[in-house]
Amino acid sequence: DCFGHGILQRFRLENSFSGWSLLRYAVLLESQLKNLPRLKVSKQPFGQNRLQNVERVEVVYFAVFFLSLVKGSRVLELSDRFLDVRNEGQWFVMFYAPWCAHCKKLEPVWALVAQALYNTNIRVGRVDCTRFTAVAQQFKVNAYPTIIFVKGPYEYVYNGDRSKEELLHFVNRMSGPPVQLVTRPDSIDILKSNNPIFFTYVGKQSGLLWDVFYSAAESYQAHGYFYATSVEIAKRHFDVDTAPAALVYKERSHYYFPYSDNFERIEPAHLNESLFRWVNEERFATFPRRYLAVTFYHLVQTKKVPRAGGGRGEQN
Repeated sequence: DCFGHGILQRFRLENSFSGWSLLRYAVLLESQLKNLPRLKVSKQPFGQNRLQNVERVEVVYFAVFFLSLVKGSRVLELSDRFLDVRNEGQWFVMFYAPWCAHCKKLEPVWALVAQALYNTNIRVGRVDCTRFTAVAQQFKVNAYPTIIFVKGPYEYVYNGDRSKEELLHFVNRMSGPPVQLVTRPDSIDILKSNNPIFFTYVGKQSGLLWDVFYSAAESYQAHGYFYATSVEIAKRHFDVDTAPAALVYKERSHYYFPYSDNFERIEPAHLNESLFRWVNEERFATFPRRYLAVTFYHLVQTKKVPRAGGGRGEQN
């Protein structure tokens, strides 16, 4: 019973180690390692006394193994208490089932992602959906693994390639502001060369149209690129007749949000719904046109991102 050792008694918990408790106790345990006796291996043949301090072997072995387990993976094992802290910072979470083969295949990659993000403000964790069913239901998990970036009230489901590079690219996008500010004229040319489709707000970042544009960017951040720039910079690249305005750049041309020139005469609720619908439709290439079935009123009211169903996971 390793927990019976005097140094380790302080780490006794009623339940299993998990989450921040695991990291906190690991740090305390590591600080005590220097006080533990070291194993000494002699060169005597097998069968003779090769180990000294044999009575402490199990304690040292447990301590070393425990710390290697914690240091080997920065992934936090989350419980149902995650629902209470989900709004505290940003989270990148894998929802899994122990029997899921796809989940097991993702585990080493997920550990690398956690290691890469360890010194950032993004916490990488995982939830066993077979144990914490309430969490799985809250996040509407219906396939394994499901990967979600959580930022405040917003949930962004990842459906891309499960490589370390693509996962980190997604995190970098989601962790930044939903609307990027463009302050240099040449930046627009760079955006055109890198992004075949992107949305731009032109004018001062205030007022009703800006608020609605920003809200749409928050909801669709995982599905598009959103920028804001001044009238002076926009005039060098687009035909700007009025401001503020919202436009989409696609297929080497640009198209304005239909109500940009008279949005002040539209009811806020109708403007909200219209701009969300416009973003949802224009984020795809014109040919072939694709539409995502979304109840826009529900989207606006709940501020939930459209969850792209299906995917590469196993059904539960």
